[in-house]
Amino acid sequence: MTFQRKIPQVPGAGMLGIVVSSALALLLPSALSAQDTNSQGCAANDEPTFEICAGDTSYPLDWVPIDQVPPELRDRQCENCEGRYIDPLADEKNGPPPRAADINARADSTEIRENEAVFTGEVRARQGYRRLRGDSATVYRDTESAVLTGNVTLREPGILLTGERAEIFSQTGEARVDTAHFVFHDRHMQGSAHFLERDEEGLVHIHDGNFSYCAPGDDDWAIRAETLLLDFDEGVGTAHGAKVDFQGIPVFYTPWLQFPLDDRRRTGFLWPHFGNDSTGGLDITVPFYINLAPNYDALYAPRLIEERGLNHELLLRYLHPKVGNWAVGGAWMHDDDRYSDQVGDSRSTDRWLGVVRQNGLFQQRWRSRIDYSKASDVDYLADLETSNLESQRETSLLQMASLDYLGDRWLVNLEAQQFQSLADDINEDYKKLPELTVRYWGARKPFELEPLFLAQVSNFDTDEDRVTGQRLYAEAGVTYPMRWLSGFLQPTVKYRQVNYELSDSVLFADSSPSTGSALASLDGGLVFERQTAFRGRGLLQTLEPRLYYLYSEYEEQTDQPDFDSAELTFTYNQLFRETRFAGHDRLDDANQIAVGLTTNFIDDSDGSNLLSASIGQIYYFRDRKVRLSSGSPALNDSGSEIAAELNFTPDDKVLVRTSLVYDPFDGRMNSGHVHTGYRAENGGIYNLGYSYRRPNTVSSIITDQPATAEASVSAYLPVGNNWALFGAMNYSTQANRSVEDMLGLEYDSCCWTVRFLYLRYFNNESGEFTDFRDPNLERENTAQFQIVLKGMGGFGDRITDIMQDMIRGFQERDY
Repeated sequence: MTFQRKIPQVPGAGMLGIVVSSALALLLPSALSAQDTNSQGCAANDEPTFEICAGDTSYPLDWVPIDQVPPELRDRQCENCEGRYIDPLADEKNGPPPRAADINARADSTEIRENEAVFTGEVRARQGYRRLRGDSATVYRDTESAVLTGNVTLREPGILLTGERAEIFSQTGEARVDTAHFVFHDRHMQGSAHFLERDEEGLVHIHDGNFSYCAPGDDDWAIRAETLLLDFDEGVGTAHGAKVDFQGIPVFYTPWLQFPLDDRRRTGFLWPHFGNDSTGGLDITVPFYINLAPNYDALYAPRLIEERGLNHELLLRYLHPKVGNWAVGGAWMHDDDRYSDQVGDSRSTDRWLGVVRQNGLFQQRWRSRIDYSKASDVDYLADLETSNLESQRETSLLQMASLDYLGDRWLVNLEAQQFQSLADDINEDYKKLPELTVRYWGARKPFELEPLFLAQVSNFDTDEDRVTGQRLYAEAGVTYPMRWLSGFLQPTVKYRQVNYELSDSVLFADSSPSTGSALASLDGGLVFERQTAFRGRGLLQTLEPRLYYLYSEYEEQTDQPDFDSAELTFTYNQLFRETRFAGHDRLDDANQIAVGLTTNFIDDSDGSNLLSASIGQIYYFRDRKVRLSSGSPALNDSGSEIAAELNFTPDDKVLVRTSLVYDPFDGRMNSGHVHTGYRAENGGIYNLGYSYRRPNTVSSIITDQPATAEASVSAYLPVGNNWALFGAMNYSTQANRSVEDMLGLEYDSCCWTVRFLYLRYFNNESGEFTDFRDPNLERENTAQFQIVLKGMGGFGDRITDIMQDMIRGFQERDY
């Protein structure tokens, strides 16, 4: 006969429930999630899509073969593993906690003796989200212990323990499970042991056991050990007499091994990096992480480069609410052998790099930032940062520090900035030592007159034989924003003034030049809306015409230096700017009107923008005489180029972006960029792009640079469930040759991944422009190898950085 009662009503059963509940609370680490269950321990949903009973033996260790996994749960991981874990208690964390819940138990028969109670036949107990089952259970009152035998199962959300016999001591919290198997669902971790124990301190001891992140019965790799100690409170495991098996073959043995059980930081060696490239040969790095305190740590990474020597790399991090987030690092190599062959005795062959970065926000008012990098020589990044293409493209290193005050109406910024050039033939930019900016922030309320004010004083210096000095720029005015649901109109008037105090001004007759100019603008636009549809999706289409009139006085400025200004490259966003210059050395003259038109298609259901397209042009009513260089002629075109942009994202798989700049007077395209991307259901990624640019047609600098045109293609192509090819190429259509290309192969199984990558690129020697038609350009190459044991990490993660850089949309994935 089967019965079911609340525990307090059954003599002896109360002890079973208390002992079992206590044991579960102590034996199992804290769990993950929950929902209400029925009396059989099955997940009870209003409309269940898939159901496993907590006591169901159809799916050993809760592993469900792929042909029985519902289609909506079949992701790429499921396909690789040919199945997945499905936890029957996966939604129960929000249910009643065990200590606050009644204890329910059931068994086919019960026998009450003097000091013990014996339960036989499908013994089950439940308290909150905890579950226990076995063929029989004996509860001993005098020792407050219980012994369960036969098909013992202990579980909480995210955790499953099974065994042939379990002994539990409620008073001390000790427990033992014989012939044990365990599963941690969300960590994709499973293992077994001759027996498993929990001691009085809550530590779990696994004797003669193993664990793996592979699917049950398919242990491609596993860690086996004489003893395993799991400390879930600290999130760390320790193995003694451990060996790593790969495909059933021992490949590594260690008498002691410590490994993480969660994402908390731990002191110890990280997985090494291996590579080989043409700039240094074999490249091996062995990082060692030091967790000094919860808010600061260190990473030391000795890096052996075959043809250069030993590079010592160090990173220190510190976080504190009063001083912000700091990262201080660097690298040092004594006597670079290969660099010594290149430069001889002309310069030091010791190579080093220093980096300081800081970000801080204090009392929501003060904001600080430091970004400082300095290298021993201009070739450092090209020679020693060979796995980072972004570093290869750098032409200078930023060295800056800033402090902001964020008031309700005022923004004050103090900044010092300079650059270290990484090119022998490029002049270093001026240093701002320092620059102080004060800006007034208005309330920005519609239909209220709002004052405008900006003042900036800058001190410019340089190590080269050029003019230096101080510059004071200020502007003041008013604006009146008017905004309606159907449009906006905003008139603005202001006056701008710039003053200089120059030193070493041999080329300037006046050491204190100054200029002032008035400016007025009127910005207005309308918004028209209509309902439409695309592929059955309800859409709101907007049509937004915009006019922007700008007038600014002309003042002679040929006696002023150029410290930090440049003529901007024309794009759609420049249509509605107050100036065609970056920086404050030139007060541009204007009498013009910009016309723009934008349309958006917005999804009614979620507000996402399906398509956005814009086109516009500026019409000039007079010549523009102010130029960056005093000898440059006035710009006399009656109109600007036509700028257009388009973004099309019909779903989360397709992306199309394009921007074009067309010169209607010369009848040719000045610049264009098109990028298309597609993400397939099987995880494939496909990108195709093309960019074209003629030299800046309005620049004051005369140049013989040819137009640049590059086509780019990148892909991550799964082949079956486990294999993938990936590659990328940037191809110069002018030079008819590849500029950067990468090719790789990946094998991705359920629990390990191996990749091989080969990359070629040009070592762009110093210079702003690289002519890829030059047959003397030096091409470098690097080969990288990566293997990842999922859940444990792996070596060679530089491959991931290269793939994310060259294959847009690629992201490393774990379980």
